[in-house]
Amino acid sequence: MINGTKSVLLCRTWVVSRNGEPVMAYPVPFEVGPLSTSETRVPVWPSDFTSFDGAVAEIAGEGVRCIVEAPAPTVRKASSYVVVAAASLLFGLLAIAAAAALGGVLPRIAAFAVPPIALAGTTVRAEYGASGIGKLSYVVTAPDGRLLQGGPLAEHSGSIPIALPAAKAAGAYTLRMMMQGPLGSVDETRVLNATIPPLSGARAKVARIGSISVSPIIAKPGEMVEVSYAATAERGYVRLLGLDGTIWGQKPFSSLGETQFVVPYFSGVREMRVLVHVTRGQTSAQSTAGMVVADLAGRPVSGDSQVVGDDESGSGSIANGPANGTFAVLTPEVKSGNPIKIRILSPRNGLRVSLADSQSREIAHLDAGTDADVVTLPAPAVSVPTRYVVVASFTDGFGQENIVQPVMILP
Repeated sequence: MINGTKSVLLCRTWVVSRNGEPVMAYPVPFEVGPLSTSETRVPVWPSDFTSFDGAVAEIAGEGVRCIVEAPAPTVRKASSYVVVAAASLLFGLLAIAAAAALGGVLPRIAAFAVPPIALAGTTVRAEYGASGIGKLSYVVTAPDGRLLQGGPLAEHSGSIPIALPAAKAAGAYTLRMMMQGPLGSVDETRVLNATIPPLSGARAKVARIGSISVSPIIAKPGEMVEVSYAATAERGYVRLLGLDGTIWGQKPFSSLGETQFVVPYFSGVREMRVLVHVTRGQTSAQSTAGMVVADLAGRPVSGDSQVVGDDESGSGSIANGPANGTFAVLTPEVKSGNPIKIRILSPRNGLRVSLADSQSREIAHLDAGTDADVVTLPAPAVSVPTRYVVVASFTDGFGQENIVQPVMILP
């Protein structure tokens, strides 16, 4: 078996009986080291099993999981032939599984970006990217459950225009993308909330956003993206956001309807959002557009990719690596119930440290004094690995400032 990945791969083999129950064909899994080639013989004796209707081989490792099934070998007169056929069958399965691990043929939806909120009667675009062998398709379901649009997708990356019908009431549309192939299937679901525009007689007096677009939709790390929007407003801001709510850039609203951002450095593929928030008098409006950051060359995250944003009130947020000048999360991965340790690098007057989820809901908080060195927040209980953010809030000579840094909570 050839392992072309940078992690150890484990292989296990099973025999499937007539009732469908898998039985371990060999009790000990064997390993294949990273970037290495090895050959292992797995002894399988059909007479040890009450029935032998098929065989299954699984190869698993970091970022790799492949399961291959095959029917039982043809029984010949001599029992030795049966053993040879069974062993040949398992070696064939392992070869197929190894090819799957090497070739990246497992179906995978790497990105599926959809604006969470849009006006009814407008057209939005869903950006996507997929890899592996399989057929890609999508469906859009209206709030009443009827099919709005859908069908197969010829390309593994691109954008889908979605026309939201005019409506008298707000509603949630469900977008689902599926990929099915010979080695499995995957699907991703997103929800788009359609809101109704203000009454025509009051439109001229309230804040509203007519359109928002991002170019290019699929950008490379370090590339400049152009945000174009049409809005009726007196003031506001434009933000570049991660899906976890991290603010990677913020600039004041421009009456010219154009704002530029430099895409932060990420490795791999990552979804982001651009949010436009405007106010006029006592009214406000906001809208978002999705985009995808794709670094197929796997460029590492830059250590100095610090982004500071300021809106018209002087407030801002910072998102960066392990430290941001104000605080550092000493435990970037914490198990449920354990303390999240945070070192205060630069004391601030009225510093408040809190933990928030991806919906900006506060989980815990504390007030850190000017002499604080290391403070802790309790990690919430989770059943799956979940990303939260640590938020430091304080007031300086320019107004309120929030600084965030992500932390992963493990079960």
